[in-house]
Amino acid sequence: MAEKEARGSTKLALKAGAWYVISTFLVKSLSFITTPIFSRLMDKTSYGEFSNYASWQTTLLVLTGAELYNTVNRAYYDHKEDFDKYVSSVSIAAIGFTALVYLVFLFGGDWIYNIVSIPREFVHMMFFTLTFQSCKQIYLARERTLYRYKSVAAISVFNALVPTLISVVMVVLAEQSLRLPARIYGFYGPSTAVGILCGAVLLYRGRGFKVKHCTYAFKLSLPLLVHYLTAYMLTSTNVIVTKNVLGADTAALVSITTSATTVLTLLLQSISGAVTTWLMDCLEQKKYKTARKGLFFYVAGISALSLALIFVSPEIILVLGGSKYAAATELMPGLILAAMIQAVTTVFTIILTYEKRVIATAWCTAVVAIMSIAAKVYLLPVYGVNSLAWINAIAFAVLFVCGYFLVKRTGESASVVNLKGFVACVALVLGVALAAGLLYQNTLVRWGIIAVAGIATLTGAYIKRDLILGLLKKRKKAK
Repeated sequence: MAEKEARGSTKLALKAGAWYVISTFLVKSLSFITTPIFSRLMDKTSYGEFSNYASWQTTLLVLTGAELYNTVNRAYYDHKEDFDKYVSSVSIAAIGFTALVYLVFLFGGDWIYNIVSIPREFVHMMFFTLTFQSCKQIYLARERTLYRYKSVAAISVFNALVPTLISVVMVVLAEQSLRLPARIYGFYGPSTAVGILCGAVLLYRGRGFKVKHCTYAFKLSLPLLVHYLTAYMLTSTNVIVTKNVLGADTAALVSITTSATTVLTLLLQSISGAVTTWLMDCLEQKKYKTARKGLFFYVAGISALSLALIFVSPEIILVLGGSKYAAATELMPGLILAAMIQAVTTVFTIILTYEKRVIATAWCTAVVAIMSIAAKVYLLPVYGVNSLAWINAIAFAVLFVCGYFLVKRTGESASVVNLKGFVACVALVLGVALAAGLLYQNTLVRWGIIAVAGIATLTGAYIKRDLILGLLKKRKKAK
């Protein structure tokens, strides 16, 4: 593969990261545009039902895909000679694993449907989509590993744009009683078509299947499956548990905050897509100082983004759901803090994945997730929905501590972690999150702080204008 920049270079990682961030921003801006449409067109019950469906869709994707796509980055270093055949093998394995889970649903009995609370008519569509979503994940993982960031950006934007527009049209045209199936089929149908295309391309390129590839993949992916599934359950169960404990109307409040924080979460995931390959390249090439410096700027950047979202949370909720969802604002600071800590903890997971030492972190995540879900079930009826956010934040804080101590055992790789810097960033966001309630009661003060921060940012950019212009000119010449 011809590359202008060497693998592991900060310049290449920044370029890839810029494409990921831009494409994700364009994709998730659709959520801001369409969420107010759906929240107004659909009644609270239907909106809550769709949120429950979407939560299970994402949760089951972690299970049915067996996290095989997360082995692609690491496999690149061990299977360079037959990389495409490896990707083809894990694609076939993911399809087969999805089929097995589907059979469990078909023959498992009513108890499964009682747990997921999804009508049977939608379950078949769900598994059809899941089959090819795994292929899409693997395809995008392959492209990110090879730094083909433009194709990742193009597919991500197309995959979000077309299904979103179709689902909006179908919901607008449907009667109120049919708007739930209109949104489900309108969005997930076109999205599945993209996954089918990705799967076809992967199988054509690899043209084969090797058991040794699957053995390699599952040894690494099964612990990752436990880790990511239980980590996802920490947040995905927000809507699911709330619906079962406090009802669909309260779940609708949580789903609005989920839409808002998902923008942050997916934006951070898109950045980590570039960080993952870059960090593994640095570890492979033993560029520990470069990685340490880059990771601190990554954490500082996501902290600044988190702070910005906390400050404008009331306006975000107003735009997304209107005044009837105003109570959801109180959930935002804690959920944003949880998403921020989760993103920092992802750094530890990347390092442990490279070192192929993910079993311990999987156990830690599973225990914390189970305790978190139990806490939600027992505490929500007592302390109300506002306790939900802080349960998540505490859970991810525990995982942060566990992840750090596991990384410390890896030896040289642990040197890339600037613990004091990471903790300082988390502490700053925590302090603002705790004070957010007072800030939301004093709009003038809140917007005064936002104005001062904006002026300081512009002033800093002006002072460093020569440096910024120099970097832009270098980039232009490189093109």
